[in-house]
Amino acid sequence: METTRIGELLSGVGDLAMACWTAMVPGDGLRSYALLAHCGTQETNAVMPSVAAVIGLDPTPGSVTSPLRRSTLFRMSENGWTTLCTPGGERIAYRAFDAWTTACGAGRCVGLYVSYLRLPEGVSVERHLKEMVRSDQYARGLVPVCRGSGP
Repeated sequence: METTRIGELLSGVGDLAMACWTAMVPGDGLRSYALLAHCGTQETNAVMPSVAAVIGLDPTPGSVTSPLRRSTLFRMSENGWTTLCTPGGERIAYRAFDAWTTACGAGRCVGLYVSYLRLPEGVSVERHLKEMVRSDQYARGLVPVCRGSGP
């Protein structure tokens, strides 16, 4: 079975941005989260649900997938890099902050959001997240974490 690649889906429509944060979850402690969003100049309402499906998420807006439908994972390196590894062999690397990597190790998974809204230049991630959640324009799921080499 041939795997669709995220790079092919976004070809000609812009770039993909990744942001990470932590949040306290009552009874569970500090947990790690990540966001994938399109940050190009064109709207990608049809593209980002396909990106979610490639990763292994249910692309239905507002959906939560657990377990993932594909073999996607976050690989944590000792040098601070975090890499989202997709079934198509693609790697999306992010220089993570210490509290985030610590929370990843404790929780052994990351709550990943794929936004169906474009992330315009100059808009904060926090503002984008609020609009994304308010409008149910995302897919999310828990992505396993493993330790390994960086990008």
